[in-house]
This record gives sequence, structure tokens and C-alpha cells, in this order.
Amino acid sequence: MSTTKVTGLQPSRVRGAAPNSNGLNEYPIASGATAMYTGTPVRIASGTLTPCVTTTEVPVGTFQGCRYVEDGEQKFKSYYSGVSASDIVGLVNDNPGQTYIISSNATVAAGIVGNNVEVSSIAGGSTFTGKSTIVAKTTAGSTGKATNGLLRVIGVVDEPSNAVGDAFTKMEVAFNYDATDYQNVVTSAVVTTTN
Repeated sequence: MSTTKVTGLQPSRVRGAAPNSNGLNEYPIASGATAMYTGTPVRIASGTLTPCVTTTEVPVGTFQGCRYVEDGEQKFKSYYSGVSASDIVGLVNDNPGQTYIISSNATVAAGIVGNNVEVSSIAGGSTFTGKSTIVAKTTAGSTGKATNGLLRVIGVVDEPSNAVGDAFTKMEVAFNYDATDYQNVVTSAVVTTTN
């Protein structure tokens, strides 16, 4: 029985036949930016990494740690605290086929698979563990949405201590990208090609 929450969006696997390399890409972070924790959905704003603060923002992936120079010393952290430093780089799992494990905030109904769900504490986290505190909202009125919801439920995690109806059911999810918004593509003008 799942009685404790999974903290943050934990990478699970890559959908399809491709291997899961757990590879991360680097994105710049502005000095003094908003705090980000391991497992926080993040996006690009003005060319730098920032946490998603609403469920309508389209994430590029999940924050997995950072490195920066402070007082002339290179530091590596599992979360970014908003410290003023130089050469700040965030490590992001930005594979569009990545799936994640997340806990529900309440019991989960049997028909949850295939539904979209909202989240709570989207940008919250712990400075003690360095992990995000995001959870899936599975209470009445927050599931079964056709288009809304940051996450799409792929399945309930199949392990002995987890089942539908548990207090904090662990689910496998993927980002619910809009079909017309493939990975945050932004263009300033129509691009045409000629042969």
C-alpha cells in the first residue's frame, strides 16, 4: 500500500523501442532566478531556464540539478536555490518520449489510465532533500479532462506496495503536450523553402 509520496517527477523510461540513456542537456540559468528542484517541470523564458509555475505553461523537461561558480569555486547541486552566481547551468531531462513516476494527492479511481491530470505544488520543493514536491491531483473534478492537465496518465506503477485506491498511488505519466505545440517551438515568421 502506497502510504508515502514520491517526491517530484522521477524519470522512469523512454516510450517506444529506443534505449533510455538518462541523458541530460544543459540550459543557462540567470543569476538570482527562481528556485528549481530535482523533478520540477521547467521551461525556457527569455533564453534561460525557469520553473513552470502554472499548468498552462509547456515544459521543455524536468530539472535534474545544476552547476555554477560561486566565490571562484565550482559547485554542483541537486537544486538551484536562486543564489547569485556566475556560469549557472541547469541539467534537464528534455527527451520528449520520457515518462515519469509521480504520486497522487489522494486515492485514484480504476479508470485513471488515459486521463489527463492537473498537478499541485508545481514549483515547490525542499531545500533539505533538493527534490520537487509536485503531486498529481486526482481528487474529484481534476481528472478525466479531454485536453487540460499537465500530465497524461499512462498507467499505475506495477509493484507489490502500490495499487489503485492507495492513499498516494504511484502512476506513470508523460507530459500532455498539445498536438500543435511540438516541444515549445517558437518562430518569429513563417519559414518558406524553395527547390
